[in-house]
Formats: sequence, structure tokens, C-alpha cells
Amino acid sequence: MYDYEQVMTFDDMSTYQTVASSSTDQPQQAAVAVKKKKSVKSDSSIELRGPMEVDGSVKSMGAVSFSGDFHVKDRIEAYGNIDINGNLTCSGKLKSMGNVKINGSAQCVDKVKIFGKLKINGTFIVNAPVEVWGALTINGYMKCQSLTAYASLTTVGDQSWYETEEGETIHGAKLIQRNS
Repeated sequence: MYDYEQVMTFDDMSTYQTVASSSTDQPQQAAVAVKKKKSVKSDSSIELRGPMEVDGSVKSMGAVSFSGDFHVKDRIEAYGNIDINGNLTCSGKLKSMGNVKINGSAQCVDKVKIFGKLKINGTFIVNAPVEVWGALTINGYMKCQSLTAYASLTTVGDQSWYETEEGETIHGAKLIQRNS
């Protein structure tokens, strides 16, 4: 069922998607095969489409876009933005020199360090410290071991909230944006 490939590299902005056709006569049905990759590395921005399991790391000298379901067993590192549209599980560290947007859910086992803004539309669970240098906006739920935010922290609506196990340090304003 799984296809196993070695390191996948991209030389320019690329899209990678896997769809295996169903053996039925109905063309609207397609079985989506989970791809297994050893590692994903790029010298520029990349767009990945899941479902995909990465046994190693995802590293890009540009932005990384995840669409679909992903499981990364090592770290995710991008020198640009990271966009997550779907579900992502990362067993290593997550580091972004740009902004991070989560539309769906993301779970990280190790430390998260973001030098840009973090915007959560869904759920973000981290079993380690989170450090955000830009503004942090939560429209949903965030849980982490500890939180350090060097700019403002905004929760959107009455249903948005966050919790930390070992405390928080917010250097900017703590805001609540009410839905009217």
C-alpha cells in the first residue's frame, strides 16, 4: 500500500500530490494513497499535498505549504512562512523565520520557535515551549508547555482560549477580540 521513496528535493516552486485511481467504474471516486518520504528538502518555496508521512525532516529555504494530512517524524524548518491547511503532526521541532498560519489542527512534540506572526484558526497543541516573536492570534484553541510572546496575544471570540502548563510571558498586550 505504501510507496517508499528517498529524499525528495525541489529546485523551484513545486507541488506534490498523490492520487491513486479507484478500480471501480465510477470516475468521481478516487482512493488517496498515503505517500512515505524519507525527507523533503528545497532551496525555494514548496507546496506539499497529503496525505503524506515523512520519516525525516521537512526543510525549505523558502516557504512551506501543507495541504491535507501530514505526519513528520523529525523537524520542520522554513526560512519563509509555514501554512498548514489540514492536519499536521510533527514529532520534532518546528522553526519558521516567517509567519505561521494554522487552518485546521497541528500537534508538535518538541519546541516551536516562530520569528514572525502565529495565527491559529483551529487547534495547536505543543508538548514543549512555544516562542513567538510576532503577534499571536488564536481563533480556536492552543495548549503548550510554556509560552513566550514578544508581541501581542489576541484571542478571537468567546470560544477561543489557550492554556500553558508551566506559565507564560507576554511582552505585548493581551487582547480579546469580541465578535459583534
